Amino acid sequence: MSNDLNVLLVGYGLAGKVFHAPLMLATAGYSICGVVTRDPERTRQALIDIPGAQIHATLEEALTSSPEIDVVVIANANRAHVHDARQAIAAGKHVVVDKPLAGSALEAQELAQAALDAGVQLHPFQNRRWDSDFLTLKLAIADGQLGTPHRFESRFERLRVTPRGNWRESNDVQDLGGVLLDFGAHLVDQAIQLLGSVIGVDAYARSIRQPDSADDDMQIILTHESGAISLLVGSQVSAFPDPRFLLLGSRGAVRIAESDTQETHLRSGLTPIGMDWGTESFTADVRIGNEDGTITATEVPLVSGNWPHFYAAVRDSITGNSQPPVTLNEVIANLRVLDAARLSVKSGQRVILSPPASH
Repeated sequence: MSNDLNVLLVGYGLAGKVFHAPLMLATAGYSICGVVTRDPERTRQALIDIPGAQIHATLEEALTSSPEIDVVVIANANRAHVHDARQAIAAGKHVVVDKPLAGSALEAQELAQAALDAGVQLHPFQNRRWDSDFLTLKLAIADGQLGTPHRFESRFERLRVTPRGNWRESNDVQDLGGVLLDFGAHLVDQAIQLLGSVIGVDAYARSIRQPDSADDDMQIILTHESGAISLLVGSQVSAFPDPRFLLLGSRGAVRIAESDTQETHLRSGLTPIGMDWGTESFTADVRIGNEDGTITATEVPLVSGNWPHFYAAVRDSITGNSQPPVTLNEVIANLRVLDAARLSVKSGQRVILSPPASH
């Protein structure tokens, strides 16, 4: 008899099909026994990708008809994340929720309390903690060669001239669309991971392509408790997306022009298995200052990316009481920063966080 965790995957659009399903299918200890979708094309694709999976029209139907479910993965539209997570928690299931976990820090805190009261685990999906470029920056800070980090620049930018017209671009606040929340969920998480607690937030967001749509261009400036500054940029209207990262320290800097390719490979249908997964062909540019005033410039191979680590760690947390890959307190801190960013956009003023938002 298999000891695999039986998984119900809610949603089979981009998040469900491209990210969650392949990562679980490539990780020992999971069996995707059901998918929730009403879309005929997504149903067809799910049955091809996950033979034997039961297709359910609603989460309620799935929870009622499939008591063997151990874990519910919420990978549908943002506006449904909290509602569906609550429903799964109330049914006594462990839950994984795609980002954003919730629309606000308060909602996330309430969800965390519901999971605690029910005695189940709630795991926020922050896959980009295991990007090749980000892991390389963490290593550069850890080995001390940069000195004291004082400025971090991070960008998720692309050019999409024609809006797709889906919920991600809706200006209905219930849809939780726009790049500030979408890209910001990753950008803020990585900034706090690298440079620590945030005490101040200045943000700007606007809609360039369609004035009545959600923001498609944004900038967040974080002041860290250490005195360091993070400049975070997200845009759907930028034809020059590089550099992905620039990290300045008192003794040197790291610049990474290109982005981690795990998403690209998953979109193309590649399976995240094997020694070469997460290996990048591009390098990081490193410059270190010398005592004589010269600069030593080198090209450094990137640390291999490892998105599959997330689901392996979730499995171990559920079955073996090990530490979760991402804690709820960390994601609540991220959402406090994003709450402050939206307030800053509206007020045009800096928002001070007390206590600081910290991991």
